[in-house]
Amino acid sequence: MKQSIDKAFLWLGILGFLTCNAQENKTLYMLELQTTQASNNSVPFWLSANTYGRVQEHSSTLLYSAVAGNFKNETSKLQYCYKLGLTGYNAIKNDVFIDEFYGDIKYKNWGLTIGVKHDAQNLQGLSSSNGNISESINARSYPGYEIYLKDFVKLPFAKNWLSIKGNYGDFLLNDKRVVSNARLHKKSFYLKTKLSLKFDIIAGLNHYAQWAGESNIFGKQPSGFKDYLRVVSGSSGGNNALEGDQINVLGNQLGSYLLQLNSKGEKANWSWYWSHLFEDRSGRELMNYPDALYGFYIDFKKSSASITHFLAEFTYTKHASGDDPHYTDESGYHAGSGMDNYFNNGVYQSGWTYFGNMIGSPYFTTKKRDENGITQGIIDGDNRLMAFNIGLKGFVKKVSYKAVFSHTTYFGWFGNEYKDRPKQFSGLLELNFPKIGSLPFVFSVGTAFDSGTYRQVNFGGFIRLSKKGYFFK
Repeated sequence: MKQSIDKAFLWLGILGFLTCNAQENKTLYMLELQTTQASNNSVPFWLSANTYGRVQEHSSTLLYSAVAGNFKNETSKLQYCYKLGLTGYNAIKNDVFIDEFYGDIKYKNWGLTIGVKHDAQNLQGLSSSNGNISESINARSYPGYEIYLKDFVKLPFAKNWLSIKGNYGDFLLNDKRVVSNARLHKKSFYLKTKLSLKFDIIAGLNHYAQWAGESNIFGKQPSGFKDYLRVVSGSSGGNNALEGDQINVLGNQLGSYLLQLNSKGEKANWSWYWSHLFEDRSGRELMNYPDALYGFYIDFKKSSASITHFLAEFTYTKHASGDDPHYTDESGYHAGSGMDNYFNNGVYQSGWTYFGNMIGSPYFTTKKRDENGITQGIIDGDNRLMAFNIGLKGFVKKVSYKAVFSHTTYFGWFGNEYKDRPKQFSGLLELNFPKIGSLPFVFSVGTAFDSGTYRQVNFGGFIRLSKKGYFFK
């Protein structure tokens, strides 16, 4: 079954690739060679976090190559694009994998993507979790399809004061997992309203659900069309589901709320955002109200200043709806009433991970892979944390830089909290040099460190050579 699904996505991606490539337009190529080294066995936190799963945990050398095209048909308002990217690395274990492989069709403001496509990098790459605590750019992207609105669309009855945006998609988690061939459903819905010419507010919801697949422990999971409808609507399972899923919701469901205030000015644009995570009813009803990602971001609207962008974030997940039940059902069962074990699940025990990396905020530490190469989810207790993050971008003369610094404290699980709470201070400084003379590539270097009692004291860095160009002009 897994091979047939993989082949289906592969051929759909090839179809999208060929459809786009048949048009007459420019084709972009990208090449990147990077070596990442560290003083200890594993590289510092910020060298591998939020790299789409490309940079490995241990010292490695990677080669990334890609071709992409973007084609327009002005008469029909159709736009076609594709991308094929491969990443290979030399580390403790060598590997080559599909980084991206998709075809994308857009009509007016609607879009359809088929294949493997990365989420866009937001907030200039300074955010610890790309502005969304439940889905960052820390892991590889999964194969599937997605229907989306490219930009906010004004509602006709609301004139200029209300607009909507969203996406809907289904994907396959095709890595080695406790529940093999698990599927992923995800969707989002956002509303934006204008308070004035300078201010607007965005409020929305992200919903994710792992379902179907087969577990060595619990057997084959519900995977029919009626089960899919239950997953989409966040309903409890039918008679073919496990007892817990018949009481709560079917599969491993989680999500996040977003509230964002934006301001546009002559000298700077700024945003304040709140990304609140939930695992079950208690989280959806804000019984874990302090737990969230809080952020503040400024774009100084200067193309080459010493500081062009600034970000400050605070992540807190210690509350976890508390350790007392909030409510019971008619039978007296304490259904999802406290101690939210964020990003873990009793059936889908690989949790919110993909190819060993955390899908959400990288502050949540995944367990080491077992002898079969399977990740058993997030370390219990290490998903109760508090973290601060500062990010800066700017220029020193003609050299652009990016700097990120974070401090994290881990609390441990209820009833077994850490006596000496482990703390971690991590940092990254990246420099990107302008193209020098006739050299055919762009040169970048970076250095990073870990210091504290959670990770071993560690120093490391990278050197990267990259080149972009067009096959046809």
